Amino acid sequence: MGNDPDPERLRALRTRLAEQLMAAHREAGEPPYSEIAGQVGVSKSTVFRLLNGIGERSPKWRHIDDMLEVFGRSDREVERLRALWMEIRDLEKPLG
Repeated sequence: MGNDPDPERLRALRTRLAEQLMAAHREAGEPPYSEIAGQVGVSKSTVFRLLNGIGERSPKWRHIDDMLEVFGRSDREVERLRALWMEIRDLEKPLG
């Protein structure tokens, strides 16, 4: 039980990631999920889950990175979101 992640912290971080992805989506003019899915190489339902923070695990970084590219985000913002994603992954699956 000592290795279990703090569920409230994990939920809060996942929510923050989803909110930031949704903000990036909005700032990009809210391209249709089908357009994003085609460019990222995932299903529309996966795009929906990514943007709405739905799921028991964090999404794969490559999907987030590809979405951010579709949204035209800066390298700085990508690195900021990657740090947040890494924090989530470290809670979900600590190394060592």
